[in-house]
Amino acid sequence: MLIIIPSTKVWIAKRLNIQKPNIKSEEADPTLPDQDAIDLARPQRKRVTAILVVVTIAMIVSLFFAATSYFRSEETTEAANRLSLYTRSLNDTLERFQYLPFVLSKDPLVVSGVSSAKDGDIPSELNIRLAEFASVSNLEAIYLMNLSGSVIASSNYNLPQSFMGQNYAFRPYFQNALSGNRGEFFGVGATTGRPGYFVSEPVFENEKIIGVIAIKIDMSELQSLWEQGGENVFVSNGDGIVVLSSTPSWLYRTLQPLSADEIAAIAINRQFIGKELVSLDWASKDDDIATLDGANFVYANEPINRLDWTVHYLLNETRIYERAALTTVIFGSVLAVFLVFATFMRSARIRSALSISQSDRAQLLKTNHELKSAQEQLSRTSKLAALGQLSASVTHELGQPISALRNHLTAAEISGELKPGHTLEKFTRVIDRMDNITKQLRFFTRPISTQQQEDKAQNIDLQEVIKGALDLVDHTLSSAGVEASFNTQNKPIYTFGNRLRLEQVIVNLLTNSITAMEDRSEKKLEISLQTHNKIVDILVRDNGSGFGDRDIAKLQEPFHTTRASGDGMGLGLSIATEIIREHNGVISAQNLKNGGAEFIISLPLLHKQDFDKADHDEPN
Repeated sequence: MLIIIPSTKVWIAKRLNIQKPNIKSEEADPTLPDQDAIDLARPQRKRVTAILVVVTIAMIVSLFFAATSYFRSEETTEAANRLSLYTRSLNDTLERFQYLPFVLSKDPLVVSGVSSAKDGDIPSELNIRLAEFASVSNLEAIYLMNLSGSVIASSNYNLPQSFMGQNYAFRPYFQNALSGNRGEFFGVGATTGRPGYFVSEPVFENEKIIGVIAIKIDMSELQSLWEQGGENVFVSNGDGIVVLSSTPSWLYRTLQPLSADEIAAIAINRQFIGKELVSLDWASKDDDIATLDGANFVYANEPINRLDWTVHYLLNETRIYERAALTTVIFGSVLAVFLVFATFMRSARIRSALSISQSDRAQLLKTNHELKSAQEQLSRTSKLAALGQLSASVTHELGQPISALRNHLTAAEISGELKPGHTLEKFTRVIDRMDNITKQLRFFTRPISTQQQEDKAQNIDLQEVIKGALDLVDHTLSSAGVEASFNTQNKPIYTFGNRLRLEQVIVNLLTNSITAMEDRSEKKLEISLQTHNKIVDILVRDNGSGFGDRDIAKLQEPFHTTRASGDGMGLGLSIATEIIREHNGVISAQNLKNGGAEFIISLPLLHKQDFDKADHDEPN
């Protein structure tokens, strides 16, 4: 038998080589798209996408800068308009009572009061008259001074902080009136400590100055209104000192450092008594841009009619960027949606054109796939046909010798030449196994349904199957020096099937493991059983050479072997796979990390409650 198999293998291999069709693979098909063309098209698409992204970003950035410029212009116009309102309001406040000192200087009671004061007699009705005027006009104070600057009559004569007896000769407004001119001045009150706007006029008698009449306008009400408005506005005088502000912390701070002469003049006039006059963090970059306390503002300023004052109005630049950003987001989103839609439409057109151009290619791919499937089916059919012929030849050649051997053994037993015992049982089992092997080869030429009818299936203990397989290869294990171990369980582990066929599968795996460990000094073979859920696994593990980079599907093909020529036909694992498949199981395999291989047979696990059902069922 060892002489016949190699020659038969060569004959089948030649036969398969002759029947193998010569079909080009799909990769070599010249009608398919060139990979170089695909590689060239991919960077082009990336370039187009990059260009679209750059153009979109450039347009959005340009839109942002355009929106910023537009809203800056809008804010500048808004600042100018708001500045005009504040300037008009301040001018109205300062102009409202400009006439009153002149009118009072002509009042006979005022003139006579100055004259009477020279004699030390001040009429009480004068104070009452001034108080009435102050109350009706809503002025803080109206007061009359003699030529030395001392107050001789005042509207607040009866108040704790009365001006009566105070001397204001140091004030510029008194000095201007004493020289025959109208005087005006802003400063912190020397008596009350409250800031105010002072207007004065000389009092004449017989065209000779005999005194000075002055009024004080309280600016705190205007200051309070500005604070409540929530806008950024302030007023600076000719020295750059903030005298009015919507932000109290800016009051009496300077826009630029004061010179020594300016500081000296302020001290002489006692203009800002008790104020430190610290510099403000202020810079005016352009006519319409300023920085205050580290923040940038749209800036507008306008001088008023009096006192060399300038009104400054500020709008925070944050508003510009917020509005520009909002506009950019809105229009940028619209632009992005438009570009995405345009790109989508372009891609749709390209896909449509590509679909049309690739219709023939798709048909060609389908044809090639069908041809490849036909090729694989033809190759498998050829192998199975050759295997069928081989099976028929082997079973025919071995059938008669096995029958003769069985007859001789029976005759020897009857004649007494061979007594019943262990040796006779072993001979009988070997002959039975040889007979069953020839029967196994027949399933390659018979329908599966026929095989199932001929093979008797029953409930079998897999531990007994493994022990039987180990007995069959016991001599081979000893001769090869293999240390075999089987981890038995305390209870039977059942499955439903044919014992001899399963035993044949395990013998095949054991034989393969023995062969794989031929060049190992230490040879170990482990068999174990594991159960999980409704599956039982038979694990056969060795420390041999493994099966390299081949996968289990390749090893299960008929005539595929890892042995040298003459050492086997490559049918063992193929037959084993078919047997396990008939038992509703699978065979898997893997190379071990430390060398060797592990084969796993997974079969349905049969419990006691399944016995009655299994007795009436056959394995598929």
